[in-house]
Formats: sequence, structure tokens, C-alpha cells
Amino acid sequence: MLRHLTDTFTIYAIDLGALTKIRIRHDNTGNRAGWFLDRVDITDMNNEITYYFPCQRWLAVEEDDGQLSRELLPVDESYVLPQSEEGGGGGDNNPLDNLALEQKDKSTTFSVTIKTGVKKNAGTDANVFITLFGTQDDTGMTLLKSSKTNSDKFERDSIEIFTVETLDLGDLWKVRLGHDNTGKAPGWFVDWVEVDAPSLGKCVTFPCGRWLAKNEDDGSIIRDLFHAELQTRLYTPFVPYEITLYTSDVFAAGTDANIFIIIYGCDAMCTQQKYLCTNKREQKQFFERKSASRFIVELEDVGEIIEKIRIGHNNTGMNPGWHCSHVDIRRLLPDKDGAETLTFPCDRWLATSEDDKKTIRELVPYDIFTEKYMKDGSLRQVYKEVEEPLDIVLYSVQIFTGNIPGAGTDAKVYITIYGDLGDTGERYLGKSENRTNKFERGTADTFIIEAADLGVIYKIKLRHDNSKWCADWYVEKVEIWNDTNEDEFLFLCGRWLSLKKEDGRLERLFYEKEYTGDRSSNCSSPADFWEIALSSKMADVDISTVTGPMADYVQEGPIIPYYVSVTTGKHKDAATDSRAFIFLIGEDDERSKRIWLDYPRGKRGFSRGSVEEFYVAGLDVGIIKKIEVLYEMTVWTGDVVGGGTDSNIFMTLYGINGSTEEMQLDKKKARFEREQNDTFIMEILDIAPFTKMRIRIDGLGSRPEWFLERILLKNMNTGDLTMFYYGDWLSQRKGKKTLVCEMCAVIDEEEMMEWTSYTVAVKTSNILGAGSDANVFIIIFGENGDSGTLALKQSANWNKFERNNTDTFNFPDMLSLGHLCKLRVWHDNKGIFPGWHLSYVDVKDNSRDETFHFQCDCWLSKSEGDGQTVRDFACANNKIHDELEETTYEIVIETGNGGETRENVWLILEGRKNRSKEFLVENSSRQRAFRKGTTDTFEFDSIYLGDIASLCVGHLAREDRFIPKRELVWHVKTITITEMEYGNVYFFNCDCLIPLKRKRKYFKVFEVTKTTESFASKVQSLVPVKYEVIVTTGYEPGAGTDANVFVTIFGANGDTGKRELKQKMRNLFERGSTDRFFLETLELGELRKVRLEHDSSGYCSGWLVEKVEVTNTSTGVATIFNCGRWLDKKRGDGLTWRDLFPSV
Repeated sequence: MLRHLTDTFTIYAIDLGALTKIRIRHDNTGNRAGWFLDRVDITDMNNEITYYFPCQRWLAVEEDDGQLSRELLPVDESYVLPQSEEGGGGGDNNPLDNLALEQKDKSTTFSVTIKTGVKKNAGTDANVFITLFGTQDDTGMTLLKSSKTNSDKFERDSIEIFTVETLDLGDLWKVRLGHDNTGKAPGWFVDWVEVDAPSLGKCVTFPCGRWLAKNEDDGSIIRDLFHAELQTRLYTPFVPYEITLYTSDVFAAGTDANIFIIIYGCDAMCTQQKYLCTNKREQKQFFERKSASRFIVELEDVGEIIEKIRIGHNNTGMNPGWHCSHVDIRRLLPDKDGAETLTFPCDRWLATSEDDKKTIRELVPYDIFTEKYMKDGSLRQVYKEVEEPLDIVLYSVQIFTGNIPGAGTDAKVYITIYGDLGDTGERYLGKSENRTNKFERGTADTFIIEAADLGVIYKIKLRHDNSKWCADWYVEKVEIWNDTNEDEFLFLCGRWLSLKKEDGRLERLFYEKEYTGDRSSNCSSPADFWEIALSSKMADVDISTVTGPMADYVQEGPIIPYYVSVTTGKHKDAATDSRAFIFLIGEDDERSKRIWLDYPRGKRGFSRGSVEEFYVAGLDVGIIKKIEVLYEMTVWTGDVVGGGTDSNIFMTLYGINGSTEEMQLDKKKARFEREQNDTFIMEILDIAPFTKMRIRIDGLGSRPEWFLERILLKNMNTGDLTMFYYGDWLSQRKGKKTLVCEMCAVIDEEEMMEWTSYTVAVKTSNILGAGSDANVFIIIFGENGDSGTLALKQSANWNKFERNNTDTFNFPDMLSLGHLCKLRVWHDNKGIFPGWHLSYVDVKDNSRDETFHFQCDCWLSKSEGDGQTVRDFACANNKIHDELEETTYEIVIETGNGGETRENVWLILEGRKNRSKEFLVENSSRQRAFRKGTTDTFEFDSIYLGDIASLCVGHLAREDRFIPKRELVWHVKTITITEMEYGNVYFFNCDCLIPLKRKRKYFKVFEVTKTTESFASKVQSLVPVKYEVIVTTGYEPGAGTDANVFVTIFGANGDTGKRELKQKMRNLFERGSTDRFFLETLELGELRKVRLEHDSSGYCSGWLVEKVEVTNTSTGVATIFNCGRWLDKKRGDGLTWRDLFPSV
């Protein structure tokens, strides 16, 4: 077909009735296959009706969107025929110009992604086609010729992206993929096909995992693929925008560069940056002098109001400079009964050689032209000016380069400024207003940035491209002035942007000095999104108004956060590329919606042997036991020079109900910087109310010091607040010259612990060789936690720990541990004579004037005794009672509002040691119990049961009582049982309706929800015990290790501390071997965890551990901890330590 030619054809077909659409395509053969189709006119010869189908688009691989097929809709003849043919006057405007946006809105553009497999010879040279099937129609066979990603399509392990545009397809449910079996290697292995429809807000995945080949699989070269419903991803649908850019009528106004645009709505909501030309030919065709270039694009919906746009170009081509007159953006009204056009005046150069030499401009709307069809069919046109548009503001940005060696940079520097009304986008800092040589050591450079009013500026992003010879850059601070209202914003930086220094980052975020808001506000990943979502009050949200990602999670009822850990097995085929989800189901069949376990930044699937963690939100289904609670943690870093840190930070929390293990604080998103408060989510054991917090840094990194101001913990379920104050350095050179600090918990302005000082007297035994040259350390344990590691350094004796000497050490300003129960003593085995025989240790609490005695009388030596250098000793002050035979239990029963009772209630307590007899509570008219909303207390004498594990509760009718046919129920809300001799408390969260029955065989069983062990009970178990530890090494090649191995055993009563597993003259931990060790410590109670680790030393340090078995030799109880994983930096996940849990 020739240019400007009209071709006429006659087609005989059955009567189709009124035509609604046509599909037209070509086979792309011939030397000049590309075709620009203006329109198709079809005349029904029987009815003498002509249908007009405008196209005005390319059907070509190298043009437009690369499609060879188009679906067209009919339009009224007034849009197509020239006005002169209708007797009108003529004109330059094409009526079809106003129709393109409406037609785009009626069509659906699919982005089709195809993944070729990694199998040998998986790629194909054949011609590939696809057909999309919807509930309303299908696309017909569509050749996939123009890939957006690769010129050589469908190669092994490649991903291709194509565009398919269609009309009225309905819900997509199937795709047909095939090829014509041509070419040298036509066979093709397809992993999956993904079809994304932005206008529908839906991305659908079609798994394949099969060959399309004559000589493979079943020989088929066409496959029908069906969508995986569980992998369908929903998001907010895109909307079409008609963008017309007018190039000015000035000399050299046109450009060969590619123009981009970003559209901003209210509240800083914006679209992605969109380049308007799809190829270099379009770049040469559009943006000519005195021309209008129009584009129809699908972008994010920014809301009803467009506040500004940002336009710019990539400064490429022969003539990149561009003079823009103005920009029009036209979009449909929400009810699709009209459109509005916003005009953005510009009349400025975007060129590095003209005007202010900037290639980016921000424009605000001047007027709005609205066209709306009324109910009577008439078209109403309204023109109005924009009320109170944003001002275009000049911002003076002054950047201070630090005055330290090597601080200056020759690289290209870029900045992005964020305010509550939007951002500037990334701007290149090319021309300094006050200096020729920018960013030199100890200098300040000033730059002018023109942008729409940002409001209150709270964040900046600085980066450089690491180009030139001296690229490293140390930024001291940044000051920004709004030249219009003279607002000033200060950003304290004090960081390197360098691949060689600090953490090796070239890009950093900095927050304004006075900013106290959320520092994850840009939601750069799903993890950030959940941190924000979980920090918000969601109880009052109107579910019908929730849109976007949260719409899949919220439902009627309270929404709470959940922590989910997913462990993938080590089987050969255990991994998956699919999305995973969970349902939460409660005891009363309360069920959450499907909760997807999605990664940030597009990561997919679960790899073999991996452990993945997710923070999600879902319906509170009640019965799921939450042994851990999510807290919102806010950390304030002080406003002192060098106050920020790169060191790793560790935290241990202590509460009334126990303590946590040491946890590392995540330093993502540039946390813990000078005068910065960082808020994030922490998962913490339910030990509240808190009593103290211990913070430790490891003193590593380029900034090994930290000025900690204070820390706030907020329980996200209850809203309870706990504050911890410090206000000093954690440093080996400054302040208190320590890397560890303890802070007292402050609740409602009241400190939860008292301060004291301890005097520690250490007596070395009077036997031969008892003295030691090693460094000695202790940890003191009491009813309020432990002291942390205390080094015994400064004694009154110059030569410490000599035979028959007593050494005294003072520890001032410590939080009181209350009554002491245990002491851990160890040394580092250094010096000429490290072995040590310890007689006793006395610890005096000076504020209480009380001394606690710890009798030792044993060796801490690798060459004497049992070879252990770590010992735990019980406090001799605490009396160890004989095991109880009888005791008294106090039972507190809370009746809920769901039903009271006049009948009897009976209980049976199930303990670890015994089972109680039945305890019957008889109700009478004189002494009435179990009324609605009341609490009743009873005492019950019984044999000693040990730790109570469960409770049987029955609702029994009195013998003289008539039971009506309707069911009578009693609402028991909670039951609290206190063992009176030791004071242990057992809490049962029942919240259950118990029906009235005549017989005792009907009852409810409740497991203990929470146990609070008293200090008096804890000290009863602190008796020395030997534990046998058996370690089995795997049988795979290279399973053994030459490294030094350490173990820590955790139990209900504490842990052993880190113990080395070593034996004289033995080659331990060889392939397939079983090694046996004995560790003496105080009774640990029920074993909960074993931590196994090695130091990666030796020639072959990698280690495959099969299992660990720990036996309490005094009771004979053995606990098995299965492992089956490598502790190796080069295998698996690269970890050299494992936490092992008891096997069922």
C-alpha cells in the first residue's frame, strides 16, 4: 500500500448486525512492512450504512508500540469527514484529536512478559504468537515481534516484554502461546507468562514450565496456559492522560532529546517519571519548532487536583536544547461524561547553553478548560483560572564540604529536596553561584534551584556518580533558604559519600535538624509500608474507604500486626518462585483474609533452606498465642559533633516477667545520625512492665562512637509508653569511656528501679598454684535481672588474684538487682599462669547494706579439675527448701458479661508433678458468686502440683435445681491461680461460654496462658547440675571441622554462657563422629534452645551438624536438638552459628 492512498475491497460475509469493532493486522513480510493506517471505512451494502473506524497509528515493529495488530472502534461521521463536505467552513483542528483520549479509556493495554527457561537449548528462533482470552472476547493471534528488552528475542534465561492493546476483553483467564516451528532451533522452553494491565490494576501470572517443541515433552508447539489465581497481584488502576507539549516559535527551539514528565497531585502524590518517546525516530519527529506534540499515556491517578508537573529531557541528540511554550494535560472527568484540560505556561529554555542552563522545569497550572455533557445532550464548556496555584520559588542550597583530608570531590553531585507539598526531583548541582571549583575541602558552595513551593522541607537526598579521579566526598552540612518567605532549613550531615569509606554508600538521606516525624515517609519498600501502617491507629478506619495495598488486608474487626517466619526445607526441589500467603484462623473459626508474604523491591520466591521473616497485618483472630509483642521503638541521637555512629548496636531488655536475649538494632535507612530520632518496629518478648534496658555497641566501623540521648518504647497493642534516659557517650575515649550502658525504665515519670553501688570481694584459695594471671569477669544475677559483664580490673592489690589474697572491686552507679541469686565467674585463659582456684566471692549491695555470699571452692582452669573456665555459683544466703508436699492455691475467677450463673462450678488443676482433686464451688442464695462482671476469690488446699499446665472447668447444676430446655451458659473470662508458698502465678485467658450440665463428663480444658515465677521459686532450682552434651557431625564429604566450637544452652532458669567444647588429645568433630562433653552449671530447668557456633579457624572450618543431644545427668531427661545444616561461610546461608530448638 502506498502513502496517501485509499484502497477499496469487497468482502462477502454473514450479516453481523451493527458493527462494534474491527481487528486489523498484517504478517510483517516484505521489504517495507511497516504501515501507518489512517482509518477504515466499512459500508453495509444492504442497509447502506457506513461505519468509520479511525486508527491514525502505526502497525509496525519499529514504530509506535511495535504492534502489528489493532482493534478499532466506530465513531460518528462528524469526527471523520471534513467540515467542507458537510457544508461547514473548514478549519485546522482535526476532530479526531479530541477523540483519542476517550478511545484510550475504552481500550486496555496489556504488558506481556515472557520468561524463557534456563534448560539447555531453551531459546527459540521461531516466530512466536500469543492469544489472550477474556470472559468477553479474545485478542486473536498476535505476533510477538517487538520486544522492549532484547533485540535477539527468546534466548535462554531471558525475559521479553511486549505490548498488546485490545477492547472489551473482560476478565483474563487464559493465554494461548505458540510458535510456527521455523528457524534453526525452534524448540522453546517457557517458564511463565505474566500479563499486566495497568488500566485494570491487575497483574496475572500464567505458569508454564514446559517445552513447546516437536522433539520434546508431548511434541506440542502450542500451549494453553491458565492463570494462577493465588499469584494475581492487584494495585490501584492507572488512568489515561492526554499530554500536549507546545514548542515555541523561536530560533532552534526544537529538540532531539527525549522529554519526560511527572505529574503531581495533592499531598505529594505523583506519577512515575515517564519518557514520552518510545524510540529515536519519534524523538526526531516530535518537538519541532512551532509544533504541538501529543501523547496518550497511562499513569498513576494523582487525584482530582493536579498541583504541578515536572518536565525535562535527557540532554541527548544533536540539538538537545528545547524552548517550551506551554503544556496541556487533558483527562476525563471521574464520571466519564466529559474532560478537563489544564494549561501549564512555561515559555522557558530547557538547555545547558541557554537561560539558567537547567534542563528541568516545574510548571503550575494557570487555567482549566472543562467540557461536560449535560443530561439533555448539550455540551457545557467552562473556562476558569486556577485558584491559589503553587508559587514558583527559588531555593538557595548551600553545601558545606568537610575540612578533613580528602573531603572534596570531583564527581557529579545530585540532590533531591522533599517537602510536605512534594519534591524537586533529582537535580544536578552543576553551577556553583560562588565558586568555580565546586566541593573542595573546607568550602561552602551555593546553588539555586527553581521549583514549585515545597512547603516545609524535611528531607534531602544527596548522591554522586563516583566519576573522576577524586570522587570521595565528606559532607558536613546543608543549608536551604526559601528566597520568597526566607524560611531556613538545616541538615546536619557529617557523613562520607564514598565506596571506600564508612559503609561504602554513594547516596544518603538526611533529615532536617528539627524534624520529628516519620523517617520512612517515602515508603520505598513494602517493609517501610508496614512500619507506617502498623504505627497508625486503624480501629476507626472506614473499611469501605480503604483503597490500594491495604484494601486486601483490612476487614471488619480489629487489625493487629503479626510476625511470620517461613523456613523452607533443604530438599532438592523445596524452593519456589511463587508468592506465598497465609490465613489466620481462630478458635471460634474467626478467619482473616488472605495475607500475602511479599518481599520488598520485587524479590520473588523462597530459596532452598532459607529462613524468611515478614511483618504483616491481619484480623485479630484471638486464639493465636502471641508470646511476643510488637513495640514501636524511637531512638534519639544527641546533637553533638560526631554523635552519629556506624557501629552495630545491641539491646537487652529487662522486665518484671523476665528478660530478652541481646537483639541487634537494624541500621537501615541511615538511622542513628546526629540529632535524629529514628522510629521502627521491634518484636519483643511479653515481659512488661519493663525495668531497665542495656545498650551495647561493638565499637566497629568508621564512626565507632555514639551519643545516645534517650529511647522510647510504645506497646502497639496497648499504647503503654516506657522511656529510657541516658544522655552521654558510648565510647572508649569520651564520656564514661564505656561501650555499654544501662538505663532505668521510666513509666509515668516514675523510675522502675533504684540505684546502688556494689563492692565485690574475691578470695583466692590457699592451695598450690591457686593464683591466676588471666583477666577475670563476672555477671551478677538477681531478682531484677543481671548486671551484664563486669571486668575485675582495679583492685587495692597491685597484683590481683594471688594465692590466699582477697581482692576488692567497686562498681558505682549501678541499677539495683535486688536480692541476688547467682554469680557467673570466668577468665580469658591468658597470661603465664591462667589457672585459678577460687575460694569464694562476696557481693555487697551498699545501698541496702547487705552482703551476698557465693561459696566456690573449685578450679577455673583448662589443665585442672574438669577443664572448665566458666562457673555459675548459687547465693549461699538463699535457703533451699525441701520439696513441698502440700500447699494452698488461691483461685481468682472473673465472670464476663456474656452470662452469669447461680449454679455450681468445679475445677481440677493439672500440674507437671501431680493432678489435684476436684475443687467444687457451691453457689447459694446466701453466698452468691459468679455474677456478671465480678471477680470471686477462693482458697484451695491440695498436694503440691508443680508448675500448673492446664485447668479443667465444669458448670454443674445443683441437685435440687430444675434445668430449663433452653441452654444456660456461664461466661468465664479469666482464671488466675497463685501458689501461696512460693508465690508463682498462673494466668488462664479463658473467655469462653460454658454450658450448664448435669454430669461431670462435660467440661472445658484451658492451657496456661502466662506464668510469673517468683524469686523465691527461682532460687529453689539453683543447684549445681552436670549436663552431658553429645554432638553428632554429618556424614557428607567435608562435614567435619577444625575450628573451635562453642555452645550455649538456654533453659527456663537462664543459660550456661558461652562454653568451648574441647578435649585434650582428641580430634573432635570429624565426619560422621559423635563427640561427648560434660558441662557443670546451675539447674537450667526446661531446656528451650541451644546455640552452636564456631570461630571459622583452622584449614577446614566448614561444619555440617546433624544434631545435638543434651542430658540432665541428675534427672536423666534428654533433649534432642536436630540441625542438619551447615555452619560454613561458603555454604548455605553463610552463617557460622545456629539456634537449635527441641525436636518434638
